[in-house]
Amino acid sequence: MKTVIIGGGASGLAAAVTLKRECPAMDVVVLEKLDEPGRKLLATGNGRCNLTNTDIAVGYYHGDSSLIYRVLNRFDLTDCLDFFHSLGLLTREEEGRVYPLSMNAATVRNVLLEEARRLGVVFETGFAVGDLAPGFTITEKGGGRSVTADCVLLALGGKADAAHGTDGDGYPLLKNLGIRYAPISPSLTALLTDPKVAPLKGLRFHGSASLEDARGNLVGKDDGELQFTENGLTGIPAFQLSGDAAVLAKNETPRVLLDFCPNLPDVAVLEYLRDRRSRSGPEEPVLCLFTGLLQEKLSRFLLEDAGLSPETPANRLGMQELADLAGLLKAWPLDVLGTKSFKDAQVTRGGVPAEELNEDSLESRRVPGLWFAGELLGVDGACGGYNLHFAWGSGILAAKEIAQRATHQ
Repeated sequence: MKTVIIGGGASGLAAAVTLKRECPAMDVVVLEKLDEPGRKLLATGNGRCNLTNTDIAVGYYHGDSSLIYRVLNRFDLTDCLDFFHSLGLLTREEEGRVYPLSMNAATVRNVLLEEARRLGVVFETGFAVGDLAPGFTITEKGGGRSVTADCVLLALGGKADAAHGTDGDGYPLLKNLGIRYAPISPSLTALLTDPKVAPLKGLRFHGSASLEDARGNLVGKDDGELQFTENGLTGIPAFQLSGDAAVLAKNETPRVLLDFCPNLPDVAVLEYLRDRRSRSGPEEPVLCLFTGLLQEKLSRFLLEDAGLSPETPANRLGMQELADLAGLLKAWPLDVLGTKSFKDAQVTRGGVPAEELNEDSLESRRVPGLWFAGELLGVDGACGGYNLHFAWGSGILAAKEIAQRATHQ
């Protein structure tokens, strides 16, 4: 029996190792479009490969809940660590994020490739799939090489980060096979906002960002370090909100509310401003009220955006004006115009839903013998190792299902 895995990324490599371990006699071939497998892994976790998280839970994922439960219920943190420890990889944990002990992503890729090759997995590199015919015959783009298989695992990723091979070439294959998938959009990328933020480019601050839809409903919230760009916001909180923002911005103009004092309640901020005003000199400018809270450049910008000169004497402000300033510090609104493109995104939102799969399986309902793993499925996770965990888990589970099918034939 022969299984072809299309895609030599995280899910494809985990599947290849697992399949050969489960069925040593099976021919396992990995088709990789780049000149080497696992290149995208090298860029994960800022080159350190945040391979999982100590808090793996459904709440950190978005998408098809049935698929999320299907994978996480069978592949938890212990399963993930056991798999990598079986490859000889030692790990370390930092604030819940699990990395290789070497803190180098190449170590993760290397242990996967070494084990796959030791087990006899065959790699065909530089093989960009142009056609996948039921049956299965897989043909290279341009009509070059072709490969036949008894089973196929589609693990070629989504459309995010094309520089590392994931340029969306799996979606035409799905369409040709009649397999439906949820609309795709970028996720884990920077937000594009009202261009008025351009003067703040490069300014960093610790804050909280809340995403609201056009009706004012809270969609998501996260806190941490944020940075203004020439046309928006970047940083982990912005990344965490970007998947929802990209979807909303297709049909409306959502907004993000920035809290520059996330550790202080509203009443404490107002009290702080009142106290500062009461101790200010006769001509001390309102800018001085913010001195102990924000960088001067940001303070000036916010005051001017609110229509107030930074040089206005603080003692001229009444209680309502102070309350308005406190509100500005706790919830400064910015229209969200969208997100950066797939080219700059880390993952893809959308993909193959559970109704396209056999019950409690990762096998196609429409095309028997075809399995899915990784980013092509309709699940994406938050920053922090969640997407790689799902990639490993779905690849391993698909491989075990293929192996079980082989033993019963």
